[in-house]
Amino acid sequence: MTFWDKIAWLYDIAESLNPKSYRDMLEGIKAIVPEGTSVLDCAAGTGELSIAAAEKAGHVFCTDMSLPMLEMARKKVCKKGVKNISFGERDILALPDADGTYDVSIAGNVLHLLEKPEKAVRELCRVTKHGGRVIVPTFMAKSSNPLIKVYTLLGYKAFSSYTVEGYEKMLKSCGCGRVKVTEINGLIPVAFGVIKVQK
Repeated sequence: MTFWDKIAWLYDIAESLNPKSYRDMLEGIKAIVPEGTSVLDCAAGTGELSIAAAEKAGHVFCTDMSLPMLEMARKKVCKKGVKNISFGERDILALPDADGTYDVSIAGNVLHLLEKPEKAVRELCRVTKHGGRVIVPTFMAKSSNPLIKVYTLLGYKAFSSYTVEGYEKMLKSCGCGRVKVTEINGLIPVAFGVIKVQK
């Protein structure tokens, strides 16, 4: 059982402790996703970003490697009565989808957890259509943060602690398209990255 399997039941509680960052992140996603589009959400956790995208998307494919997280997402989506979200297990580093399958791909708050985030970014861009958007907000989490200290006691591990500038540099190094990164303030601030895919 992974760390994320173990804390699936706790994840929404942790989200609620960082309300401004999450609220602004969700609003940012809603503003970017075009009407009627096909959206992939990788490392979706309990599905909050998928639900935000579903307000405008034609269909959202909510995916994660943690089956307990996906089960929590299913329950949340069912409770909210959202009908345009489906679910599946996916590894963000090796997506089985064909090139250019989606109009928009999302991976929220995961790249700082990966040893090779560039590989994940390139996979997301590969499965996204030319001119589409890859939305990759990620926490700028420092080990001194009280919430991160609690997570660390439960087995949490991050490979990177990004600044806005450092995150933008990493995304640009992937060579996938035009990159824009803005900062969202909160208890744990977020680097909100968007790539306009160019192939």
